[in-house]
Amino acid sequence: MKAFWEVVGETMLDAVKVLPILLAAYFLIEFIEYKWANKLQNNRFLRGKASPVLAALVGSVPQCGFSVVAADLFAQGIIPIGALLAVFVATSDEALPLLLSHPQKWLSIVVLVLSKIVIAIVVGYLANAMFRLLHRRKTVTALEGHIDHADEHVHEHAEQLISIHDGCCHHHLDTKRFDWKHPLLHSLKIWAFIVIISLLFGCIADLWIGEDRMAEFLTSSYWLQPLLAVVVGLIPNCAASVVLTELYLMGGLRFGALLGGLCVNAGLGLIFLLKQKGIWREKLFVIGWLIGLSVLVGYSFLWLAI
Repeated sequence: MKAFWEVVGETMLDAVKVLPILLAAYFLIEFIEYKWANKLQNNRFLRGKASPVLAALVGSVPQCGFSVVAADLFAQGIIPIGALLAVFVATSDEALPLLLSHPQKWLSIVVLVLSKIVIAIVVGYLANAMFRLLHRRKTVTALEGHIDHADEHVHEHAEQLISIHDGCCHHHLDTKRFDWKHPLLHSLKIWAFIVIISLLFGCIADLWIGEDRMAEFLTSSYWLQPLLAVVVGLIPNCAASVVLTELYLMGGLRFGALLGGLCVNAGLGLIFLLKQKGIWREKLFVIGWLIGLSVLVGYSFLWLAI
């Protein structure tokens, strides 16, 4: 078991690493809004056909801050649900740096990274297609039931058109002057959220549960390993990816279970998504896909002995 101040120190160290990523991402978003305020919501680069590919490549970078940024962008309607899932699936948190410290595991590293990227891309496209289909059916049903309220819909559409000059947090965009205060404050707010949640779950994982108990839980049954790894992977703390990876390196966890656990291990991105108001259908969709996919991947790769 770790001491409380050790957990605090590790949490702050991880948080310091995330802050530059948040600042860079939100200053870039603010700059894009400043330059192309009318085009960001329908930007082909962010919402187009290549968005799951871009999201999977960005998510494969071993940095938990990207999953939080992706969740925030999705909540604002800037990226589609497929891109969000692609980032969540592709991210590996602390697993990749740990594996890279064992060069003899180069084959595992290559297979893990490539598998997660390919799976993330496929899932991104499938999720976009399925969610679009579900949304289309709901829209058709709603239109059939409310055809008498056409004037009201036109009025609402007009209000949406007026709102194109609102920024990512509904702040007014000044297209004549770059607003550096908003991305700074927005980054600090999200960073504070990351620190608080990381500390909370760090205390739960390290002080209450403990890495030894998690390891014992994971190695209790061969056939249950993928399922148990997914349960551990849902813990929004780097301790989850560390335990999964260390157990794999020690030979106590199969590669398939590791892959499944890391596919669902979206870190704080999932917590940040759940924190958003409304969009419960989207939240359940993302959680359901993450868990179902990760269990399927875990058992599909369980035979692979690397």
